[in-house]
Amino acid sequence: MLIKIWNFLRGYVKIEMSGFSVERLITQAAAVDVFFWDARRTGGAVAAQVSVRDYKHLAHIAEKTGTTLTAIGPFGLPAVIKRFKKRVALIFGGLFFIGALVVLTSFVWRIDIHGTNRISAEEMTEFLAENGFATGVFRHGIAYRDVESLLMTRFSDIAWVSLSIRGTWAQIHLVETIEQPGIVDTATPTDIVAAKDGIITHMATSRGTPMFRPGDVVREGDVLVSGRLEIAAEYQEPTYAYVRADSQIWARVYYRMDFEVPLVFFEKSFTGRSQRVYSIDIAGREFTLPHGDHDFIYYDTTQNRRQMAFGADYPLPVAWATTEYFELVRYLRSRTAAEAKQIGEEMVQSLLDAELPYDTRIDTKEINFTEEEKVLVVEVFLITMERIDLERQMMVDNAVAVIENTGEN
Repeated sequence: MLIKIWNFLRGYVKIEMSGFSVERLITQAAAVDVFFWDARRTGGAVAAQVSVRDYKHLAHIAEKTGTTLTAIGPFGLPAVIKRFKKRVALIFGGLFFIGALVVLTSFVWRIDIHGTNRISAEEMTEFLAENGFATGVFRHGIAYRDVESLLMTRFSDIAWVSLSIRGTWAQIHLVETIEQPGIVDTATPTDIVAAKDGIITHMATSRGTPMFRPGDVVREGDVLVSGRLEIAAEYQEPTYAYVRADSQIWARVYYRMDFEVPLVFFEKSFTGRSQRVYSIDIAGREFTLPHGDHDFIYYDTTQNRRQMAFGADYPLPVAWATTEYFELVRYLRSRTAAEAKQIGEEMVQSLLDAELPYDTRIDTKEINFTEEEKVLVVEVFLITMERIDLERQMMVDNAVAVIENTGEN
């Protein structure tokens, strides 16, 4: 490797030696310390490389021995300097580019956070920016341990954190602490209220005063189990204590929904015409390059964004974006009632999967379809069995909250 660098710095010539006295040429050249490298036979000739200085001696020997010497070159640093010494603007442009590259690669332009689960990576990024560590910071002055200690102090869920910077790319790797089991607060008084309208079918109350019984109709927000307990001795005025009510309550819940599936609709198709618009983002400021306006009435767009980088570890604060517009035409189409019915059934199932709790049992599902002008009306009627208990904190003034004795010291 060092020899190749040395040959490039002093300059070299690629040669081809042919004739009946090639061996004699090589022997005489070696006698005067002319050095060849990468020598190989190509047909009836010998190809090799020799320094510019030795080539002059070799040409004189070839003339005496009657050997044909063909040269290609020169190559190397002296040839490059000779080629560009009259192109001052190009040289200064190259030097400016190298200087700008050195300056740009002296800052952090990308920060990635790995290992977050409970902790928000966005919140962590904002916190670091508020404390001076953000994209654009000078990377040679960063105190790694200070950044790590800052994160450990601010986020209690971090068990271990490490900051590493490769080029202009900062990476934060962390390990979160083991999630602690939730602690049930039994000291704060609460009521159990109805999360939905329904008819109570079953109640299992372990703490609190039931206000309804199975078979009762309840409305959303009704207090089903009160956290207020009445404490009264015989012939005495009653007093009250307040607890955290606990109850599991099932109810029969009724749902009605309706929507329409159009029988006539527009279908889009691409024409094949498109237009590209180029823009460049420099340190967060986007500049759109000059372009003509398209005449598309309907169109879809896609955007491809590529951040510039000098190697894998040197992302730069420059991004190249390409926005492409694809022309569409719309055709009026129609579907049969059977096709609309199938779409309606699929939409009903999607709504049920999205809206109903996972442990809901559907007792009755009735779907009715009515064809009207250009639409199919879908009406859905459901009867479900589901839990409707919802905990709500009580507003208590001058009251004594009772904490149940669990038998633990």
